Amino acid sequence: MKKIKFVLAGLITLTLFSGCLQVATKVNLNQDGSGTIEETVLMKTEFINMMREFIAAFDSSKTEEFNMFNEDRLKSRVSDFGEGVKYVSGESFSTDGYEGFKALYSFTDINNIKLNPSPENKVPFGEDATESEDTIVNNDFIKFKFSKGNPALLEVDFPKPEDNGSSDMEDTSEYEDSTFQNQELEKITDMFNGLKISAIINFNNNIDETDASFVEGNTVTLLEVDFTELIKNKEVMKNLEKKKPESMEEFKEVVGDAKGIKIEFKDKITVKF
Repeated sequence: MKKIKFVLAGLITLTLFSGCLQVATKVNLNQDGSGTIEETVLMKTEFINMMREFIAAFDSSKTEEFNMFNEDRLKSRVSDFGEGVKYVSGESFSTDGYEGFKALYSFTDINNIKLNPSPENKVPFGEDATESEDTIVNNDFIKFKFSKGNPALLEVDFPKPEDNGSSDMEDTSEYEDSTFQNQELEKITDMFNGLKISAIINFNNNIDETDASFVEGNTVTLLEVDFTELIKNKEVMKNLEKKKPESMEEFKEVVGDAKGIKIEFKDKITVKF
């Protein structure tokens, strides 16, 4: 799977409600390589209510109302983050027409941690909700290599794109018709409106040196996509639909420095702290 598909993983399979989701992943890292993972997952309340009505109408055997917060499921997902991860706490959370949950996990060695910040497998739909890792290609994870010291060194490895022998973006002629193009743009705008994904690392010690692209204080942003902002840029959205980029370089060429998006395009970054 190409890296751009990693960044936008789940958007196709979650087409019906992708714009309803907001997923934020935050890693808090200590100088000895231990730390915590904070995950916040929100969905529009109106969609959750629709799901509740749907489940009640078509599955009378369900005795519990559908809720985003399911502590048993959160506890069972520790392996999704790698080895040696422990569930610390979780709580129901709501804000501005959205509701969901916050979960906190702990780890002792970030070398064993892997992250997949995409929306897929974050929502507890039915019994299949626990089947998370089996549906994710191993190369789709952000991974880490940590070395103790003063300063300590963290390397962040991003998924490698597959080489399909071509790096040229397709420029199909079917979008030359402006009416058709505008209709497609409206569909995409409705689909992605409200969708937010982010993954950041907060270093509990001062950052001494880094080649990361997005740094603020002791925080490094690995990924931050706010489609509510991005879709305001009609030219970028048209180019995304028209070019259909299949690599990070192609995606970077299309979006440039558009507001609402921060993506680390390097295959690897290092942080001394």
